[in-house]
Amino acid sequence: NSETLLNDSLVKSIDSGYKFLTANIINNSLNSVNNFITLNKGSDDGVRPEMGVFNSDGIVGVVYLTSKNRSIVIPLLNSKSSISCRVKGSESFCSLSWDGGDTRYSNLIDLPRYAQFEKGDTVVTSGFSSIFPGDLPVGTVERIEDSADGMFYTVRVKLFVDFSRLTSVFIVGNDDYEEQSQLEQEITKKLK
Repeated sequence: NSETLLNDSLVKSIDSGYKFLTANIINNSLNSVNNFITLNKGSDDGVRPEMGVFNSDGIVGVVYLTSKNRSIVIPLLNSKSSISCRVKGSESFCSLSWDGGDTRYSNLIDLPRYAQFEKGDTVVTSGFSSIFPGDLPVGTVERIEDSADGMFYTVRVKLFVDFSRLTSVFIVGNDDYEEQSQLEQEITKKLK
């Protein structure tokens, strides 16, 4: 039972204002630049857009659309996916972005040059969003390169999730999402 595979990071996140539910995958594309996953839970089950999706291995993606009984997830394996991450042990955060290539890998982009990390280090969610709690597993540092302008690192990440074997997932939601989202939209309007 996948519910018994909750890791320490998830247990901590539940205690800090996040709720979760389980769902089964009923469709999963892997052969496109913009893959998607369909889940068997929807708005009638409490699922809404901008909820995080993961399994016992790591991050899967973010809910994009819902109907009464179904949800569409934009997985990490989608060119439009961007998840706020950091290398564990570093306070520097950056974005995880897929380049449309191998489904086992993704890339950290714009990681500051002063960040301290090395090959084999664990990549986790940053916690700097209302979608995922911090420290959920993403993958491991596989390769480190300079960005095109030499100002940042581009890091190849071997993902923990095997997207070809997904059958069930957890959907995580922040109880304070609506309040946080409304405040952030308000300040964005006022700063324009």
